[in-house]
Amino acid sequence: MGIANCDVRDAYRRAIAKVWCLKQKDIKGDIHLGNKAPGGWSGGQAILEIYCEQDIPNATDVFYSEFGTLYHSESWYKIDDKANEILREKFPGCRRRFHFEPYNDAVICVWES
Repeated sequence: MGIANCDVRDAYRRAIAKVWCLKQKDIKGDIHLGNKAPGGWSGGQAILEIYCEQDIPNATDVFYSEFGTLYHSESWYKIDDKANEILREKFPGCRRRFHFEPYNDAVICVWES
């Protein structure tokens, strides 16, 4: 079953907004289809390029505090799960799965598993 890249983008936008408690309208401009991303970090090969320069936290960030260590990658695994859940609800029976991969400190690429 075909899932268009724009459906993947929309699912990740919803998942990021939910996990990070952000408004979709505030992050809309930071989530790009890989082949149309202005930075072209993945050479157009990734399904999505997500820019973490404003509201979206990057997966490589680590914060230390008196309450423990917070790894943003843990939240990105939740985002993957939520986005894939959204896609399974929209496209029942589809077995495709998507996952994040940090590209650098400001870019996350989304690939098909």
